[in-house]
Amino acid sequence: MNKAIKYIVGIVFAVFFLWLSFSNVSFEELRLATIGMSWSWLFPFSIALTFSHYIRAERWRLLLGDTTLVAHRSTLFAGVMFGYLINIPFPRLGEISRPMYVAKQLHESNSKLIGTIVLERFIDVISMLIIMALVAYFLLSDVDTLSRLLGVNLDDSEVYSTLFLNIWPLILLGMGLIMGGWVLYKRLTTTDLNSAWLLKIKEIIAQFVEGLLSIKKLERPFLFVGYTVLIWVGYIAMMYIPFWMFDLPLKFDLGWTDAAILTMASAVALSIPTPGGIGSYHYFISYSLGILYMVPEPTGLAFATITHAATLAMVILVAPAALAIDKFLSLQREATAQNV
Repeated sequence: MNKAIKYIVGIVFAVFFLWLSFSNVSFEELRLATIGMSWSWLFPFSIALTFSHYIRAERWRLLLGDTTLVAHRSTLFAGVMFGYLINIPFPRLGEISRPMYVAKQLHESNSKLIGTIVLERFIDVISMLIIMALVAYFLLSDVDTLSRLLGVNLDDSEVYSTLFLNIWPLILLGMGLIMGGWVLYKRLTTTDLNSAWLLKIKEIIAQFVEGLLSIKKLERPFLFVGYTVLIWVGYIAMMYIPFWMFDLPLKFDLGWTDAAILTMASAVALSIPTPGGIGSYHYFISYSLGILYMVPEPTGLAFATITHAATLAMVILVAPAALAIDKFLSLQREATAQNV
């Protein structure tokens, strides 16, 4: 029931943002904005997308530690793509589907691999906040521009006091949940349990914490940081390359730094639980292009629509292919093992 409610809420959000995005733009204006597009840029865009997701699989491989002795690259990449595929109709469910798929292939604990995903997402959030801070400080030093983008007057001190009043309960709640979970974990691990289901819960929590703390066992931390940087470079490239489809670098002088700004906007958009980022991505990207760079609304919306559709199409095409290849290779490995 809760999943159905979340799915319905996600659809409502998607419809709302689609309405915001398309309410002032006619389909004829949208069609005219796409005339003269350079469709050939979709090929390097696809390469950047596949590269980013492959590097994500490689970074995950480092977190798995000893498990990587049996975790083949094809399995991890297929798991990453499977997660993105599931996220299209069911937001956030892909974060569970990915580790469960890989855990099944490796005969590993689901909870342990889910723990590594939680850790990975935490690292992604920290990385995103760092990039956002750099963007805000170096690239958007104009307070008026930031105020227009955020829709608030940053010169007004009351804005900051209101933000603090709204955010401190969430911080306390987060700290309370972390402390409560830690106390529960310590209680379960230091208490002799006779109940079978309590023992099962204890085992699940222990495996989850093991995955969550896998960062402590990293043998190549600098490579992990390098992969993290490469992932974000790939994401920024996925925003920069489509600029050339609409000649935005020539018409509006957009470059890599502007792609970084829009990548942050897309990250915020994709954090909203709409199916596949539908609606929220269209609104945030077209809004940011208009506010920051004075790109006409039809052009900004056409850019957002094409890049979003291309992303979904690539995931829908690559994910089944990756799963099929992984299945084929796993059958080959099994056949080889039986013949030895």
